[in-house]
Amino acid sequence: MRKFVDLLRREQGFTLIELIAALSLFSLVSGLIYGVMMFGVQSYQRVTMENTLRDESDLLMSAIITEIYTFAPSTVRSDTNQTIFLQRDNINGGTDEVEIGIAGGQLVINEIPASNPASNQGTPDPADSLATPVPADTYNTRTSTDSKLGPASSITLECSANTIQPCESGLLNINLSLVLQRGDNTRQLNLESKFGF
Repeated sequence: MRKFVDLLRREQGFTLIELIAALSLFSLVSGLIYGVMMFGVQSYQRVTMENTLRDESDLLMSAIITEIYTFAPSTVRSDTNQTIFLQRDNINGGTDEVEIGIAGGQLVINEIPASNPASNQGTPDPADSLATPVPADTYNTRTSTDSKLGPASSITLECSANTIQPCESGLLNINLSLVLQRGDNTRQLNLESKFGF
């Protein structure tokens, strides 16, 4: 024990061999710590992006479902594989219409002005609302997401057997391909959902 205490009290410093051994051990330990830390940071970023994509896909799906069930359409029609139109009769004898579609990388939900059979003015064709390119900031998105909907995203309509559009009942097929980019990292999530109305 006395010998160990004497070694601590001496003021001669480290020998070259002790210094090389200490630096080697320090570089090994610091390299391991750095590797584990970087793996942890990358895993955290990956999990955060995946959770963001899942949350945003849930938000978009619930926005579509909520709009369908709160609007309570009498018929549904589709002109493209990215747009559906919900229609119902209003109290004035006209038709209320809501458009749900994908445009500009976002989910778009627009109320189309009601058609009134009593007026002689023509109503705008609802198929033209998403067909003509409009700057993305003029869409009514009703949802704010960090991700964008990719070109593989679609909303399609299958009418019940032996019926043609507009459908009173049928099946909606919703495919969302969300892409999230943060810095150099890009993550994608594909979501497919079907539900009847």
